Amino acid sequence: MKNLKRIALAADLTEMDETILRFIKGYDKLFDFDELCIIHQIEIEEVSSELQAVLDKKNMTLEELIHKEIQSSVDTIFGSGNSNIHIYIHPRPDFSELVQWINKSNFDLFFLGKKMGLEGSGVFSSKMVRLLQCNLILVPETAKPTISKILSPIDFSSYSSRVLEISELIASNTDAVLIPVHVLRIGIHYFPFLGGEKKIQKSLESEAHSKFEKLKKKVNVSAQLETLLVESEPIGTAIFKKAKEYKADLIIISKKGKSDDSDLLLGSVAENLIANDKNITVLIIN
Repeated sequence: MKNLKRIALAADLTEMDETILRFIKGYDKLFDFDELCIIHQIEIEEVSSELQAVLDKKNMTLEELIHKEIQSSVDTIFGSGNSNIHIYIHPRPDFSELVQWINKSNFDLFFLGKKMGLEGSGVFSSKMVRLLQCNLILVPETAKPTISKILSPIDFSSYSSRVLEISELIASNTDAVLIPVHVLRIGIHYFPFLGGEKKIQKSLESEAHSKFEKLKKKVNVSAQLETLLVESEPIGTAIFKKAKEYKADLIIISKKGKSDDSDLLLGSVAENLIANDKNITVLIIN
């Protein structure tokens, strides 16, 4: 992540492609990427007679036609003749084969569009999040390529130091304000004899701040921990609301959390934060 140079984008030939390309262009001013690979998977087994007639008339293969379409979007956003941008057309509708190719390519960061109002369900992005082994960033179509405030949920699991380290790195490189947040969930109806909610909350806050001070020494950050009391709503929803309250541009989380053990599953908090109704950019650290 410190060498954030090789990035990739999944293109689906919709309006979302230009939206993400414009976002990446804005991020390039912050991170100065070396290489962008734009990837599209052909999702049909064979070309229909109608499409073949169009291809014959243009004297092009389907791959060439798609490449031309993507190149047109690239030229619109970045200008023509950019040698650092490459287009890869995966010729078969074999999703597992595509994922394997991407994982072997060792990208530093993979951009995925998160469709809220545009055409498409976002199923492709959802599958990618679960299967790709690189760092991922999900960008809603309404997101702007700025980073002024970063919200980083910290649960003191084994992943927390990595999240905090990368959050601090990005914050320092972009002059953004870093806001680490730890969620307190009390479930007060189970503790009627422990001195009341306020006392329990104060005790949990004290414990969280103590743990964070140890984590700060390990990672070397200066940010102060915020605590967030959550009773019944999903933790991801509470984190999103807090990010909206702070007007955060970016949420940085790990793919897993303290209670997420299976390597085949996405953490429940990450699952919630990448839902299509959440309109803040989310960076998922693998």
